[in-house]
Amino acid sequence: MLAPFEDAQAWLVALVLLALLGGLVVILILLRALRSRETLPAPEPEIDESSRRELSEISARLAALEQGMARMGEALPRSVQGVGVVRYNPFPGTGSNMSFSLALLDGRANGVVLSVLTGRDGSRVYGKAVEAGTSTYPLSEEERQALAIARGKQR
Repeated sequence: MLAPFEDAQAWLVALVLLALLGGLVVILILLRALRSRETLPAPEPEIDESSRRELSEISARLAALEQGMARMGEALPRSVQGVGVVRYNPFPGTGSNMSFSLALLDGRANGVVLSVLTGRDGSRVYGKAVEAGTSTYPLSEEERQALAIARGKQR
């Protein structure tokens, strides 16, 4: 009685081993297929003529935008970036704070300080050049304050 049982066990072990061997072969084949797929170049999608034209137009517009940004980057240091205003009354006892000093500076702290002195008889306007944050002309206290505000150094 034991012999038929042992034969069935042997067949079962053989079938299990064959199934495992078959599974291993399938896994190896799948791995090879995946590796060969990775090395193959991906097929290029077909692009019709209208899409090519659109891409060409987009490229041209992008190039124009990049050139415009470069020009803006070059001009930015020369544009007004600092503004300072101080209002005051230069003539005590008459009028109100209608006079002012205005400082306008670019990114390099070059620019101008304008002062408008307003009195009963009229207004006078004075302009003084500024280079690297200072002026070769004597500045009033209000003009120095406006310049400091424009440079970001409020007192």
